[in-house]
Amino acid sequence: MSVRDLGYPLWLLISVLVVFAGLLYYMLRGRVSDRLRAPLALVLAPVCTVAAVAVAIVLSALLSPLYETPTDPAGPQPRTPPATSPGTTPLETTGPTASPTSSPTASPTASPTASPSASATASP
Repeated sequence: MSVRDLGYPLWLLISVLVVFAGLLYYMLRGRVSDRLRAPLALVLAPVCTVAAVAVAIVLSALLSPLYETPTDPAGPQPRTPPATSPGTTPLETTGPTASPTSSPTASPTASPTASPSASATASP
């Protein structure tokens, strides 16, 4: 006869059942006769254990979305700079320039090939 692997030791299962049986035996005192109290506690202990596990699984499934990491970033999305029109040029600064170690996304620049432009020649 082989022993099934339940994922946890058998002594833990037995101790949980004994604790539930003891609690039920204590709670049934005065409600049922002394002759029925022990057998009723022994029968209801596994039933209460399965019910407690089922409630724990349902609560865990309902509350797990609250504790998962969100797929979208929590902060505001970075905005892309507006494309410049052909008649306007970006302002040049005369102050110190950004160091070459800064990230390229920190200082956006417009390139002439990235945006569509209108033809500069006039038709006769």
